[in-house]
Amino acid sequence: MKSIFIRRILVNSMMVFSVTSALLLSSTTAKAAAYSVTPESGVLLSCVGTEVFSDADPATYVTTIKSNTPVNVIGRTTNGFWQVDVNGTPYYISQQALSTSPNTTAYKLTSFDAKAALVANASNGKLIYTQGALDKLEPASTTKIMTALLVIEAIESGQISLETPVMVSNTALASLPSDASHVKPRLAAGEVLNVDQLLTAMMVSSDCQACNVLAELVAGSVPNFVAMMNTKAAAIGCVDTNFTNPSGYPDEKMYTNAYSLYAITLNAIAHPLFNQYFNKGTAVLPATNLCATPRVLTNTDSLMDVTSSYYNPTVIGGKTGSANRAGQCLVSVAQAQGKTVISVVLGATNRTMFDGYRVSMRYAETNRLINLGFANY
Repeated sequence: MKSIFIRRILVNSMMVFSVTSALLLSSTTAKAAAYSVTPESGVLLSCVGTEVFSDADPATYVTTIKSNTPVNVIGRTTNGFWQVDVNGTPYYISQQALSTSPNTTAYKLTSFDAKAALVANASNGKLIYTQGALDKLEPASTTKIMTALLVIEAIESGQISLETPVMVSNTALASLPSDASHVKPRLAAGEVLNVDQLLTAMMVSSDCQACNVLAELVAGSVPNFVAMMNTKAAAIGCVDTNFTNPSGYPDEKMYTNAYSLYAITLNAIAHPLFNQYFNKGTAVLPATNLCATPRVLTNTDSLMDVTSSYYNPTVIGGKTGSANRAGQCLVSVAQAQGKTVISVVLGATNRTMFDGYRVSMRYAETNRLINLGFANY
């Protein structure tokens, strides 16, 4: 290994940028896939997160340059890279990392655009890729995976059944503001639903009120249920995890990490009944004693929406989460050709990309993680 410093002059633009940090390059670099280069001529702007490679291969990463830096393009490779000239030496930049528009964002190749990311082999528990996997972060509504798991276990133990009727209490609703409800009309005190309907509202529409109603049913009170959540988290190997409510409604005192959400999900998908709710795209809640019309529910996970540009047919289950501090979160399970992977993305955002297209990174990066997981299973 040797340390080198790079100073690059971009000839066509007469602009200069420098890299002042030491770059450690292995004496043997990964061999890039076969490709050819078509000559090009022009100057493009670097995007936020533009990465530079010594070959047309992400394994040869050199550095990341500042956004809006003019870059002298001399060629285009057949495997998706620009060839660029730096002081007479060719380097390579992804074709999704240079643009004619300023202030855009690149698709990164060597990392994931989120605070934390993870993908694992669900069959043997192998962690295929991790990024910030133990960083303390708020889980938002991915918390509902743990809540559903405990409700499913209560059903399996015979404590309750899917048909058990439950009356919505004032206390279940009192601690949650109106924006915590995602079914219309909202659940009302005195309304009677059964466990199946409440699980459906919780997992399909991410309804927080349904979480509190189920928590009171299983544990007698929301605080008692939260204690069960933390006990279960410790039992299945979660670290640096503290649940303070069963819904994931924002609370600075509630935190977990990508690894712990993976552990919870791995445990949950071992229950066939859990999976029935984990992969529902749409559902209808029938009329109740206080709601004369059926409620139509639609899953918030675009990976399971066949009309979405993010749709991934390998995804067999998922749970979204979103809040100001938590950002965009997503836990997914995908399956193809006998391979099952679990992915976790925490703290993602929406980005305006190099081509001006607005992208929800939790979905885009989850699809990248799933592909990475299958390729390295």
